[in-house]
Amino acid sequence: MDNSKLIRQGGVPVGYMDGKTAVLDYDFWGCAIGKRLMQTGCAVRWQSGVAKQLNAEESGREKGYRVRVHQLRAEVEPGRKFIGYEELCGRFGGLCVSDYTVVFDGQMDTGQPEELYERFNEKELPKGYCGHRLSVSDLLEVCHGSGSDWWYLDLEGFVPVRMTKEEKTEG
Repeated sequence: MDNSKLIRQGGVPVGYMDGKTAVLDYDFWGCAIGKRLMQTGCAVRWQSGVAKQLNAEESGREKGYRVRVHQLRAEVEPGRKFIGYEELCGRFGGLCVSDYTVVFDGQMDTGQPEELYERFNEKELPKGYCGHRLSVSDLLEVCHGSGSDWWYLDLEGFVPVRMTKEEKTEG
């Protein structure tokens, strides 16, 4: 299973995307992710045994992800800080990578934004991390063979963002 298609609840794979339909384990009926998907209009199919199968597949895979955490530079206009992605796009036209600095660049055992959020907010931060605990307006970059997946920490979780070649090379 392609890791980018997995749906997680509390770091545990509980389902996956099959085209435009979310397939979720019946044992997680009523979970937050299921409710959120339905609220956004996503079709959801409930099926028994999905989480067990995904966990078995995942434990058989080798883990290791290159992760970068980007945080806004101190001199950035205060109005760009700690705002939701929609507001950022509306007021400022979107992200400007040159406003950010890399505060972590290293290997992690997960590439899932929610799990990374937990790791970068623990009492003991990962070795090499030199930023503040993750907060709204921070960026996560999860690198893989074909490029990177980018995530903006929005007001209620992570929002995937597409970065153009020009945005990635600024600054």
